[in-house]
Formats: sequence, structure tokens, C-alpha cells
Amino acid sequence: MGGISVSGLPIYRLNYGPMLEGCTQIESPWQYRNPWNCDDPDTLGKRVAEQLEREILYYGSDTVAAFIAEPVQSAGGVIVPPANFWPLVREICDKYGVLLIADEIVTGFGRSGAMFGSRGWGVKPDIMVFAKALIAGYVPLSATVLNQRIEAAYLDNRDARGLLMTGFTYGGHPLACAAGLAMLDIVEQENLPANAAHQGEYLLGQLLLFESRFRSVGKGLMLALDLVEDKASKRSLAPDNGLAFRIAETARDAGAVVCPFGPKLVLAPPLTIDKAGCDRLVMALQTAFEKEDR
Repeated sequence: MGGISVSGLPIYRLNYGPMLEGCTQIESPWQYRNPWNCDDPDTLGKRVAEQLEREILYYGSDTVAAFIAEPVQSAGGVIVPPANFWPLVREICDKYGVLLIADEIVTGFGRSGAMFGSRGWGVKPDIMVFAKALIAGYVPLSATVLNQRIEAAYLDNRDARGLLMTGFTYGGHPLACAAGLAMLDIVEQENLPANAAHQGEYLLGQLLLFESRFRSVGKGLMLALDLVEDKASKRSLAPDNGLAFRIAETARDAGAVVCPFGPKLVLAPPLTIDKAGCDRLVMALQTAFEKEDR
């Protein structure tokens, strides 16, 4: 319920409610589609950051606990923000004493081409949350990392306000933690974040082969193909079109797994993928698109 409340995606909120009070959202720093029709990345980054500052001032900085965001939006459709956005957000949060929480569930441990998505923008959040890649799916495990400022707030208190009341029965399970440590050793020793950056750049270049059919975006091995009715107007496919699902099914039969998400196809191959794997993924997509053109 907390996650749905802070999310701005209507599809996640449709069948639930009322949400938690005191949660509000700002626009996504999406260069392709935004309310200002702004194509310049620096200008867009400033406008969305300014919107965050206006929201803080409107509600009062003393009533705002934190700003929460994914370094690269995943469920939102792989929205890569302008390079200046996260540094500006960090400045605004510092200016008004608002905590910055990075949702690194998807971007953490190499997916975006850096060990952590927020660090890829040169930003240090106050809190980072991890899962998924932390354990590579072997055993359920997630983690919340706090900086020294947050730690001190708990350690310096000697009454009930200093208690961190988030314990669970299976917290710190030794099996999950052992698997997580083994996974982190592999990520570091094989330098998988660098591989994600290198292979992601190659894969994004190969996807330009389909540029007449969609717009491809990505950072590292987080990529998406935005299917549109008309590239000039940027009009998305109708919700009942079904093209993304058909392409995903054909691509799977051709040997590659992609995820249909509304009018988008999301590509998130393993961080160990090589050039041959990228080529196979592109060939599977080509097979799928050619089938639709028949």
C-alpha cells in the first residue's frame, strides 16, 4: 500500500484506495513526452526539478519527509532522466532538509551501467533500497541502506523515538545473506556494471535498425522500445492494439524474452550478456517485426 501510494502510475492505484495521506507526485523527466513539449534535456531537467521545489514550498519543507524516485524509471517504461536532473534534485533536497531516497530495486548492482543508478548520476542519496539483483533471484532478500546522517538520528536517541521498528521474523536470514554476498562477489570480480554499460550501448545501437517502427531508449541494460501509431505526433498505440504482446510472443519463440508493458517492449537481459547474446536478441525482434509486416 505504501508503494502504491507514492507511485504515480494509475494502473497500480485503480483497484485500491483510499491511498496513504500526504503522498504527492511530480512529472517524470521524460524527454520524449512531457507537459512542456520540451525536447532540450537540460531545460527539461531544470523544469521538473523546479516543480519539486515548488511542491516542497507549497506543502512546507518541515512537512516533507522525503523525495523518492528511481534513478531510471523502470515500471514507468524505462524513462532515462536528463543528466542534470538527479544532481539538481540533490541540491534542492539539501536546501530544504528533505531526505532523498533512491529506489534502486531495479537499477542497483549494475543494471544501469553503474554499480548503483543514483551514483551513475554522481549523486549520493540519504537512503537506498535494494532487492532483485542483490540476490539474483536465488533466495528472497532485500535491503535498506542508510547514510551516517540517518544512522546518527537513531543512535543519538535514547527513548522510543530511537527505535527502528521494522523488524521481521526472517530478517537477516543467514542463507539469503550468504547467497547475496556470493552474488556481490561475482558482480565486483567480473565487473558486471561495466559490461552492462558496454553491451547496453552496443544493443541500443543495433536497435536503431527498427527506428522506423519505434523509438528506442535506454541506459545500460535497461532498454525499451516505444511503439507508436505515428512518430510525428508521438501518438501511442491504442490500448487494445496488442502489438507489443504479439511481438513478445514471437520473439520468445525465436529465442529471446522481452516484456510487453502497455505500448512498450522492455528489454532487460542478464548483466552477463555478450555481443552474441545481444545479436540474438536483435534477430529475435527482427523476426517478430517481420512477421507483423506480412
